[in-house]
Amino acid sequence: MAKARTPWQKVAAKLALTPSGLAAELKRHRSKISRALRDERGLINGRDQLMLLQAARRLGVSLTLADLMPEEEDA
Repeated sequence: MAKARTPWQKVAAKLALTPSGLAAELKRHRSKISRALRDERGLINGRDQLMLLQAARRLGVSLTLADLMPEEEDA
């Protein structure tokens, strides 16, 4: 069984950005994004959720609540 993707991994894939590109889009340090993508749980805090939703809107990508939350077996 494949390991479930974390919220950060789901959002990065949906936005189709590299970690560096995502960091630039969010105006966050590249190391913060890299750590978030590698984190075992990959939970997204409220401030980052807002920034991701704004970035998605600018890029014309639709993010849903399911994209920002852990999958069922992670919860």
